Amino acid sequence: MVDIDAVRGWLGRLPGGSLVGRYVDDWDAFEKLDRPVVTLFGSYDTGKSSLLRRLLVDSGGDVPGWLTISARHETFEVNDVEVGGCIIRDTPGFAVGASDIRAQNNSRRAMAAVGLTDVGIAVLAPQLATAERDVLQKLFTQGWPVGSMWFVISRFDEAGVDPEYDLAEYRELSDRKVRELRELFELDDRTPVFVVSQDPFQTAGPDTDLSRDTWDDFRGWDGMGDLADAFEAVSPSALPGWRHTAGQRYWTALLDETVTELRRQLSDYTARAEVAASGVARRDVWESELDTLDRAAQASLNGLVEEVMRRSWEPSPGADELQAEIQRTLDEWFTKHEHRLQRLQQSIRKTKERERARPSWAGFASLVATLGVGEDAATTPAGPGGAAEHVETVGTMLIGMLKAANNATGQIASGKARSAKAARDLGRPIGIAEAALPLAVYLAKVVDERGTDRARKNQDKAAAEKRQQVVTECTERTRDTWRPFVDDVREAIVAETRDQVDLDASLRQLVEQLQEAVAEGEGLLRARTVPLLKTEA
Repeated sequence: MVDIDAVRGWLGRLPGGSLVGRYVDDWDAFEKLDRPVVTLFGSYDTGKSSLLRRLLVDSGGDVPGWLTISARHETFEVNDVEVGGCIIRDTPGFAVGASDIRAQNNSRRAMAAVGLTDVGIAVLAPQLATAERDVLQKLFTQGWPVGSMWFVISRFDEAGVDPEYDLAEYRELSDRKVRELRELFELDDRTPVFVVSQDPFQTAGPDTDLSRDTWDDFRGWDGMGDLADAFEAVSPSALPGWRHTAGQRYWTALLDETVTELRRQLSDYTARAEVAASGVARRDVWESELDTLDRAAQASLNGLVEEVMRRSWEPSPGADELQAEIQRTLDEWFTKHEHRLQRLQQSIRKTKERERARPSWAGFASLVATLGVGEDAATTPAGPGGAAEHVETVGTMLIGMLKAANNATGQIASGKARSAKAARDLGRPIGIAEAALPLAVYLAKVVDERGTDRARKNQDKAAAEKRQQVVTECTERTRDTWRPFVDDVREAIVAETRDQVDLDASLRQLVEQLQEAVAEGEGLLRARTVPLLKTEA
């Protein structure tokens, strides 16, 4: 038995927001029904709708307009009708492994409707369950009181034996199929199994304006009488026990499905958090490398300018020759450190290329794109007991939580243009050497202005002061020339890792919260003390 109050409390504390209100609303609506709810479920084209039509017509009821009979997938919603003292629900057929959205939504609606029912009727084709076997097996083991799970082998006139010509063989085949079904799902004799031909030889076809005598010629063997009697025997006195067990099934299924969804989200967000953390680590490494490179360049710059200015005070060739010497010296310095910057840029670019080629990057990039768009994913309206629909909103709630934590519409979106610029900058040559020319012209001009002082001795205090002044000014000008290129690389590093750094803290926090939620949910699952299989009413 699952602790329903504990499950509700847990659902109310999920990361990103509470889902318990939506679950409670569905349960309360079901619990208020004062008649047994019987739900038809199974794969599409097993004859659920034609079976319901036959039950309605035989009981003297009207066939509603939404009930259509076709070999195609025609039922897309969960709908209710009244037959005798029961509410019968027709569900969309589920398609195991379907890839299209409509089929997936139909399957979810059908499975969700089974979560809120007193009696479940699995409708199978004469070939019995194949691809859907595991799905049905999971449903059958969710705690049904004895006699509250029925099986109908439908459209048996299509099983391969014509009862009009060989009724004995038809009944023998029917008995064999019942035995196969009981073996397939390990059913005991207390589980009702019906073999029916609800519309023998498609006598009624797709028509819905029918009378009871439409099938009078087939009532001796079509099996519908036994099924109708079973409906008549459904006793309201069993309703309290069925509802109690339905509550256990419902909240246990929600707990199990939500824990499963949270595990999936935890796996996804753990991978995304690892990508974000790697970005933080790489930014630290790259900035450290850039700082080391910058310090080395500036340390060598001090001695370089001092040496150039010392030469300008010594006997030397003419101004043209001196300017050429200055140009060569500065070119060597700039070229040397330009190559170091380029190697760092190439390392950054190659590292990012490798990272983007990994599968984990696709998930992170998708998250960034979702946060940048600023629109929550739309969710399909849930049918009765829409547990599978609800767990989809877990992902939406987590996205909303990240948006609130990061102010993502401002941070992520505004960073895209800068990131694109950084990517372009990392792919182009730096071109530092060209920046040396204006500096060389300036130094040559200084040399010319100081030409009249060259004859003065180096020991002259005034000349030494002037010389130091020029050294200091030239050093600052050189640094000013160098600094934008270092800043460009730093900006590229920041831009390349911006999304990862921006999301790092919130992703780490979200992963911790998901871990706690999964651990608590798993604890609730382990705390169940009574097996739910074959529970007595």
